[in-house]
Amino acid sequence: MRFPKFDLDTYNQTKGSGTPLYLIVEDEIPEIEMITDENGNPTRGGLIGYTLAYALMAGFVGAMFYIL
Repeated sequence: MRFPKFDLDTYNQTKGSGTPLYLIVEDEIPEIEMITDENGNPTRGGLIGYTLAYALMAGFVGAMFYIL
């Protein structure tokens, strides 16, 4: 998936000429991966982060079912 991004450097260089040039730069969105050490094992901080993220997600989904 590509995400279009406005190129401010090109815009700022050309905005004084009377006809600004708009340039869209498409960058790849990096995939979300578990943070690992040099041996490929997940780090303690990565595991804590994933646990908190899933707990927050489960709490949000549970709250939505409770409210609705």
